[in-house]
Amino acid sequence: MFNDGVKKSAAPSKDRDLRAELVAAAVEMLARPQPVAVPSLRSIARACQVAPSAVYWHFPSEADLRSAVLDAEYASMVRAVEEALDGAAADEDPLVAAGDAYIDWALAHPGAYQLLFESGDELPATRAPHGPRLQTRIVALARRVDPDAAFPAALLLWSGWHGIVSLRLHKGEWDWGMTPHQANRRLVAALAASSG
Repeated sequence: MFNDGVKKSAAPSKDRDLRAELVAAAVEMLARPQPVAVPSLRSIARACQVAPSAVYWHFPSEADLRSAVLDAEYASMVRAVEEALDGAAADEDPLVAAGDAYIDWALAHPGAYQLLFESGDELPATRAPHGPRLQTRIVALARRVDPDAAFPAALLLWSGWHGIVSLRLHKGEWDWGMTPHQANRRLVAALAASSG
């Protein structure tokens, strides 16, 4: 009687396990990273109470708007970590200060964090002026963790910080038994102890 536009297939044959096929197809699709998206141009325009066409006066494309958003958020994250390092007390471990600032920024900016560090997109060159400066500082600090392999040590620290953030963003209902800052202190102490 009514046609919803979707082609109806014949009933599955008794020899076919469609349920298993559907699960297998979904598992295959999940073998690739899934997109994390900036809010749509329309929703951003709606939040500013302007027509979507008004956005094009300032950004030639949705991709340009997306890049501007990510540039701003990446710069904000770098600034937060650098300010924490610059303002750290003399007796404070700078790696702990950097990790705490990274974690705090990420938990306060969950959507931006996911776009920056949980999507498959490469960080474009527009973010380059910020990243290498902070990376150089963290690698220099990571020499304490592993003087002979400071860059891999810095990557390991970042991996730990990322894990603390990502799991708390996605598994907020879990009882972690410690705060993110306590986890960071344990992480830095464990890595420093393992190099000794």
